[in-house]
Amino acid sequence: MMLQKARVTEQQLKKAQAQVEKVAAALEKSRDLSRVIVHVDMDAFYAAVEMRDCPELKDKPMAVGSMSMLSTSNYHARKYGVRAAMPGFIAKKLCPNLVIVPANFDKYRAVSGEIREIFADYDPHFQPMSLDEAYLDFTEHVEQRQHWPESARTHRFRARDIAAGETKTELSQEAATEERDLSPVLFEDSPGSSPSLMGPEGVCAPGGDVEVFGTSVEEAVREMRFRIEQKTMLTASAGIAPNMMLAKVCSDKNKPNGQCRLPSTREAVMDFIQNLPVRKVCGIGKVSEKMLNALGVSTCSHLSQKMAMLSLLFSETAWHHFLEVSLGQGSTYIPRYKRKSMSTERTFKELSKAEEQLSLCKELCEDLADDMRKGGLKVLISVVLTFKPVSVHICCIRRLS
Repeated sequence: MMLQKARVTEQQLKKAQAQVEKVAAALEKSRDLSRVIVHVDMDAFYAAVEMRDCPELKDKPMAVGSMSMLSTSNYHARKYGVRAAMPGFIAKKLCPNLVIVPANFDKYRAVSGEIREIFADYDPHFQPMSLDEAYLDFTEHVEQRQHWPESARTHRFRARDIAAGETKTELSQEAATEERDLSPVLFEDSPGSSPSLMGPEGVCAPGGDVEVFGTSVEEAVREMRFRIEQKTMLTASAGIAPNMMLAKVCSDKNKPNGQCRLPSTREAVMDFIQNLPVRKVCGIGKVSEKMLNALGVSTCSHLSQKMAMLSLLFSETAWHHFLEVSLGQGSTYIPRYKRKSMSTERTFKELSKAEEQLSLCKELCEDLADDMRKGGLKVLISVVLTFKPVSVHICCIRRLS
């Protein structure tokens, strides 16, 4: 790529700049700031479920998975560098006191189902991305909410929360501090965590047994997170923005157990996007980040400054995406059509026997078939098997039916 860059002439660069400006003008003309998109991400979901069901784990470094591979870890373990997709035996070297709990996906799916019931109250057509993550369009809900009486916005505390408020608040604040300490890049432009649901203004306030929420989108999202915590004893983080790309970035800003709203104005969007590292943006992975860094691009403002050159070095699809990112644009439409694909995955111990591997594949296929029946997918066109060895090279096998 660097050789290709060296061959670019001034004339080519000027022509490319004109093309970029033309596309950028069209994108600006189509900018939509009318939608209210929310991205919700549960906090350390698998680990949080296990700590909820086994309280003695909450003050210990713990992870979910096996010695071969971890699915996730709690915030205590992350202080030692323990992360998802890390082999358990390596995690044990980083944190000798690490407690590894076997994954229980049936339990996680059941809890996810409870959370999705709450999502549906705010957007019946929400888009789940995984068991612990979803996009919702709050536009219609917020409009309707303006006419709701106070009684419709009042929710009751669970008795356990009122009694345990102080302890849980301290734990939430500690987790937030640890998360920011562990992710300096992610939180370098973030102020203190947003008001905790479990603090004076939230879930565990001891002053009464009900909480009344307002009519704004911030209050609606806080209410949703309140209900999730009350129903499951788990916390969620959320991002509120004019499009899906920005909402996902915002959901990380005050994690864990927080929320962040980006105002729906062009000025606010452009200010927000300027110093945002490109790696934070969905669709720009490690490989793309490395290539962009080699070209002097590390933030979204660099994308706009070097867009002409990028348009000559990357595919049309890629540089169009970079341009949209540099303008803070993303999808404002959460698909309402039926899903055309489904997947299931499992983190498992090392399997050396062929019969064990075949048994696992059969189990995964049965789980996927069951999900397809529930989701109304009746026609099977192809099956893709993806596996990720310890070397972290992803291998795929595709079979057409």
